[in-house]
Amino acid sequence: MNSLTPSPRSTPSMPDITLLCSDGPHHLYLAAEILKTFGKLRLIVEPGHAQSSRLWRNGHYRAYGWTLYHQWRRSLFGYNAYRQRYFTQGEAPLSWDALRHDPRVRLIETPWINDPCVVETLREEGADAYIVMGTKKIGAAVLAQIPPDRILNLHGGHLPHYKGNHCFFFALHHGEFDKLSTTLHRVASGLDTGAIVSHHTVQFQQGDNSETLYSRAEKRAVDNLVARLKMDPDVTRWDSEPQPNAGATYRMRDRGPLVEIAHRFALLRHLHAASAVRRKRNQAR
Repeated sequence: MNSLTPSPRSTPSMPDITLLCSDGPHHLYLAAEILKTFGKLRLIVEPGHAQSSRLWRNGHYRAYGWTLYHQWRRSLFGYNAYRQRYFTQGEAPLSWDALRHDPRVRLIETPWINDPCVVETLREEGADAYIVMGTKKIGAAVLAQIPPDRILNLHGGHLPHYKGNHCFFFALHHGEFDKLSTTLHRVASGLDTGAIVSHHTVQFQQGDNSETLYSRAEKRAVDNLVARLKMDPDVTRWDSEPQPNAGATYRMRDRGPLVEIAHRFALLRHLHAASAVRRKRNQAR
């Protein structure tokens, strides 16, 4: 054979991605985008109902009660319906049942993200990248099966300032409109403490609330994550910055009915103050 004849190029294999998530519409959207882009997916799902049931079984009755309250609140204000519509607009939406029967998907449903079955599944087979979204805190036994530089979490809040739950709500409550963000970060042993890869910030618009802002930021973060994985699936090479020791952690109980009422008035004050600043700037021109 002529030595100058080019050899045929081999097609690069698609990366193996493991998604550890809950079962909300935004989690399904991420799973569908990964599957559409890479043609295969290993999926470990900790359903929301399993998360709340575990609280009751383990005697965490106060936390269980707050979980039920927020489920009722979201249903009452139409937030569940809004999120479902937002993440299923456009193309015909994929369903969890369709994923279960898709030969390209290996789906494991677990009652707890730290269940021994999850540890065993991860031990059996590795992946190029592990993405976490919406599960309970991942424990040491699971993390021991995952290379620490290959696991990333999509956190619905602006790290390091807003950790835990309801981060968009409290950013609005405090008038910090520059911290309406979903954060992509590396996973560490603490809650939302790993090195920050990127922030995905949305702008407050007339008529927005914590749910509309959260949904926009989550979708932006998912789209950016999948596009970046397509360009460079080796997440060990992605730049990240350690988090400074700052911010606060918010729990379910921190957003009670009285806080919700106070939030309505606080948001009006913040919007009025922001409007006054804009008027002064316009007058100074």
